[in-house]
Amino acid sequence: MGVKAWMAAAAAAMLAAGAAGTAKADDDDRRRHGGRGIVYARVVSAQPIIRHVTVERPRHECWQDVEYRSSGPARVAGTTLAGGIVGAAIGRQFGGGSGRDALTLLGGITGSAVARERAVRRLTERGAATYAVPVERCTVVNERFTEQVVDGYDVVYQYQGHRYSMRTAEHPGNRIPLHVTVRPVGVRHVGVMPVRF
Repeated sequence: MGVKAWMAAAAAAMLAAGAAGTAKADDDDRRRHGGRGIVYARVVSAQPIIRHVTVERPRHECWQDVEYRSSGPARVAGTTLAGGIVGAAIGRQFGGGSGRDALTLLGGITGSAVARERAVRRLTERGAATYAVPVERCTVVNERFTEQVVDGYDVVYQYQGHRYSMRTAEHPGNRIPLHVTVRPVGVRHVGVMPVRF
């Protein structure tokens, strides 16, 4: 067998296999959709129906900070605690309701920070050893993203020269099965019975 004849035979076999595959898919669709009366229409377009949604995703955010420590931690800790209590008491004097609670918290934090800084400075001036220690601090931050969600498809298909439209939940592919029924028009009939050959 020559090369040309072999190539022609291979091409014919490939076409026959493709046709057999399409025929099997058609038979499967017919079985799935009730058997007879299934035809296929060509899909002209399938436009996605897109909806934009906002979602939140938590993300860890970390940074490097410096913490000062000294050889006299009891003095620094005690002074920091006392400063926090005094700051909270001062902050409590202002505002009302939840604003009052926020000012109490803010006063406590500010008082602690100021008292700690003064205690460290005082220990340094007296010759107490203080040293900086790098620490990593982390918090969780919620980031907002806008995402696209496909809610379905607006499909236009063509059957026997006419165009039709419909909405589907999934992309239909390049063709869609249609169930076609035949009914007599213009004549009075009692019923339609299939004729078997």
